[in-house]
Amino acid sequence: MKRYIINTGLALVSFAFLTSCSNSFLDSEPMTQTTNASYYKTQQDAWETLVGCYNQLPGGYGDFFVIANIASDDCYGGGGYTDAFGNQIWDEWTDYNDLEINRYTWSGRFYKAIRRCHVLVENLDQIDWGKQPELKVRYEAEARMLRAYFYFEMQRNFGHIPLITSSEGKLIPQTDPDEVYAYIIEDLKFAANNLPAIKFQDAATAEFGRVTKWAAIGLLARTYLFYTGYYGKAEAPGLTKTEVVSFLENCISNSGHSLVPKYGSLWPWSMRVDYHKDNTLSYAGEYNPEIVFAIKHSTLRSNQVHRYCGMRGNEKAGDYDPFYPGWGMATVTAKCFNSFDPADTRRFASIIDLKGENIPNTGNDQREFTGYAQKKYQTLTDPNNITSSYPQSIGGSSWQAEAQDLFLIRYSDILLMAAELELESNPANSQKYLDLVRNRAFGDTNHTVTATKESIFNERGYEFVFEGIRYYDVLRQGLTRAKEILDVKNDIVLNGKQQAVKNIDFPLIKAGLLRIPESEILISEGMLIQNPGW
Repeated sequence: MKRYIINTGLALVSFAFLTSCSNSFLDSEPMTQTTNASYYKTQQDAWETLVGCYNQLPGGYGDFFVIANIASDDCYGGGGYTDAFGNQIWDEWTDYNDLEINRYTWSGRFYKAIRRCHVLVENLDQIDWGKQPELKVRYEAEARMLRAYFYFEMQRNFGHIPLITSSEGKLIPQTDPDEVYAYIIEDLKFAANNLPAIKFQDAATAEFGRVTKWAAIGLLARTYLFYTGYYGKAEAPGLTKTEVVSFLENCISNSGHSLVPKYGSLWPWSMRVDYHKDNTLSYAGEYNPEIVFAIKHSTLRSNQVHRYCGMRGNEKAGDYDPFYPGWGMATVTAKCFNSFDPADTRRFASIIDLKGENIPNTGNDQREFTGYAQKKYQTLTDPNNITSSYPQSIGGSSWQAEAQDLFLIRYSDILLMAAELELESNPANSQKYLDLVRNRAFGDTNHTVTATKESIFNERGYEFVFEGIRYYDVLRQGLTRAKEILDVKNDIVLNGKQQAVKNIDFPLIKAGLLRIPESEILISEGMLIQNPGW
């Protein structure tokens, strides 16, 4: 395994990033060890530092992607029946413990990532770019896009964070959210305006995984929608709706991105014709025109969502074929399953109906067992040996070495964000984009609905179920509406096969924000203030 070792000024950090595609842009990492004083001279120095920024994208337990699915109305916390109450903090908003797992996202990953991006941007002028000055602009745009992504995730989850704008920056009090969003938007506009406008079809496959102009546009629109919705503002700091629509229309017209013909082909289970028995359905793979922004994974740098959300408690290996068991987190709610029209192909593509699919999982070791599990990020069995896993069949050391990429922005999101933003200015476009997504889902044109704010919100719920998007869509409807959606009263679940009642009373005082780690508040010596309600 290839590794960089780079001194970023505070500490010597080691990082490795391997992707699920051979010969990809992140799969060439020579050994090096230097200090800031002598390091930033060559283009290779800048490249290695950029790889260090990308390296912070993959997450694990406590990652915002997992938290968002559990916090939404799509999932309960789940986990083992005798496990400590950890996941339930995110769906019940109850202070079972101080949830120091949030420290992993706060300082252990995201501020570290932000600092790496600062280091690169600050040192680009020291590099000899020779006859490739455009490369400097691209590296800066990539670093600023990544920095904006990390800051956006921190801001919308914690709500009150320090905006540290240099690699040498010291801890400061939490910054006004408007100032944080202005910084994020400035970075994203720079990236959207300066990353090359290369069509998906013309991009080298070895480049897949690098952020693009189109990914920056998608994240810019997502930032605008969340800010204006959550804070109830007409516009975002430094960004107007007209600008966002123009960016999205550019992506739709010029990116080369498109929907794959069948929704199910986006997900690895579609490889198993013996399971879905549809000879017209085949796996599109991870390099397909619908994927605008993804976190790359491999059997060496695995996607851990599968481990957490895999079905729990099989009696013997192979019982759940074609799925491999896991830890049983984020159990799917009956409300989620029942919200789908049975004719909507996204229901089968996204949700495992244990009884309906004759999978003998009875929840004997499961907390909040509902009879449903998510399907998109589920480890498969080896088709030639169902007692083993698919990751092992492609060289993984164990079933946990899951190589599936984590999709952050798909082209359908570009279409539905444009549909939402153009409802008033161009209703014909809004309807067209909604129809494209919905017609794909049903496989016909007989299930159209009129484009409205509510119908687009509902469509996003079906389209992006278990993709870490729904919770934030709910929050931006306003906290009163969010409470109506997220509250649960007397839902029947099984805890260790014993019937139990699930209740959730979404606390408005917490405003949907995570608890800031107490250890971070302690070491700040009073500079950081805990979010209300915690």
